[in-house]
Amino acid sequence: MRVLTLVGAVCSGLLSSAVHAQPVIGPQIAVEATTDLRERGLSWSDGKGAVAVSASVPVTYDLVFDLEAATLRDSARHGGADVGLTFAPQYRLTSGGWGFNAGVRGNVFVGRSGMSYVELTGQVDHTIGPARLLAAVDFAPSQDAIGGRNLHVELQASAGIPGVPVTVYGGVGHTTGPSNDRERTWRLRPGGDYTDYHLGIEHSRSTLTFGLRYSDTSIGADDVNPAVRYYDRHYGARLLAYARISS
Repeated sequence: MRVLTLVGAVCSGLLSSAVHAQPVIGPQIAVEATTDLRERGLSWSDGKGAVAVSASVPVTYDLVFDLEAATLRDSARHGGADVGLTFAPQYRLTSGGWGFNAGVRGNVFVGRSGMSYVELTGQVDHTIGPARLLAAVDFAPSQDAIGGRNLHVELQASAGIPGVPVTVYGGVGHTTGPSNDRERTWRLRPGGDYTDYHLGIEHSRSTLTFGLRYSDTSIGADDVNPAVRYYDRHYGARLLAYARISS
């Protein structure tokens, strides 16, 4: 409840500050089906297929409220939760091909008390022709739900192939942080600090997108202990397929 209260207070403050700003019309909605829902190289859907529905709602020219609901398939990583919700107000500034984002993300696990947590997010991106470069930082302050603090840094790059509606992309990230509860820490850092990376390609036509993504981490079998309460074996190499329809 403390996590939900914090998310609500932050969101309320951001929305209140934007009341007198000129609104922007045009929310974007997307539905995606994937063979495995992965975050930072770790499966959030117990290695099974999942569906996610997301919405990005502009409140003002600079303020956007992102929402998502995803099936988690009784995920051991999140205490057996079947549904995960994300609430993420973001403030964005753009100038000369550069973009700067700052926000808050609340991760809520429906029906599982004590699993929800909050992250502070920041991002810088730059567009050069058909290419886009991005650096992001996600920081979760110390919370009982994740056994301490958690920091994830990431670099991404993507580029459209001229003449065809195909985009190739890739990225590498690293997760670290101190722990005061080993079992809870393993939710986001199984075995301790680790590196994740991915490569993908997707084809878009009108509102429909199909893609393939290779996902892997530096976590080895010797790094993890199946006896840990939140152990989930789906942290290694996986080729994912997904389809997305968006407005």
